[in-house]
Amino acid sequence: MATVTSSINYTAPLDLYKVEKPFYSNVPAPDGRQSNQVAWKYDAIEFHDIRADVSRFTLDENGFEIFRFGEESEEGVDKFDSDSWIEQSYYPVVESLLKARLGDVVVKVFDHTVRRRKTASDLLQIAGKYIRATRQPSFSAHCGFPFVQDQTLLSGENRIKFHMGPAAADLLKRRCRIINVWRPLFGPLEDCPLTYCDWRTVDIARDYKPADLIFPHYIGEQYLVTQHPDHRWHFLSGQRTNEFTLLKCWDNRTDVARSA
Repeated sequence: MATVTSSINYTAPLDLYKVEKPFYSNVPAPDGRQSNQVAWKYDAIEFHDIRADVSRFTLDENGFEIFRFGEESEEGVDKFDSDSWIEQSYYPVVESLLKARLGDVVVKVFDHTVRRRKTASDLLQIAGKYIRATRQPSFSAHCGFPFVQDQTLLSGENRIKFHMGPAAADLLKRRCRIINVWRPLFGPLEDCPLTYCDWRTVDIARDYKPADLIFPHYIGEQYLVTQHPDHRWHFLSGQRTNEFTLLKCWDNRTDVARSA
């Protein structure tokens, strides 16, 4: 398995977090602070290319996997600037993909983010336009899912209750999963490939740090990640548009990978 060496930002192990919980506020704070989160850049991190061993990695074992679906296509890339087009035309594709992979399941797509690699000059030209569609790739380690109320099993249940309404009670009697579906809009992708850490090398109590996400209508919570030498990072070189990365965010089964 080929490897490359690069850097990644982890949450800093500050003494501050022993007395003050990390937070990020989307509303004005009385003291003017928007966040107390600090990240440190860690160099010489090895990233392992799974191109030659794709079939070895699965959602339940590693927390991630690659699933090929449909044909390669870059048609309609500009349409991803439109939230309404994504919701009306692309959500059904994701639903079909997940049913093809997981079988006879109920699928609900509830959110999306489009990230585009932009230079400083690009950002100046588009300032104030397509804010969501021009978000930059993230270079910080994170759990991948903003938990609605807390980082326990209840958090995933709350997300399901929020989106599924009265049907949630019956659904939660069965297996439920929250899965992030990611793919490049063009390929083969060479710049800023998605990287993911093997669930088997992560210790939640040791490595995950809960942080508040403050919104006008609720206070949510997500996991930040602190560095540990046991972490094993992976990526897929030359990822194509029909190669979808599935990332586990939450699972109500306790004998499988819970996240990536």
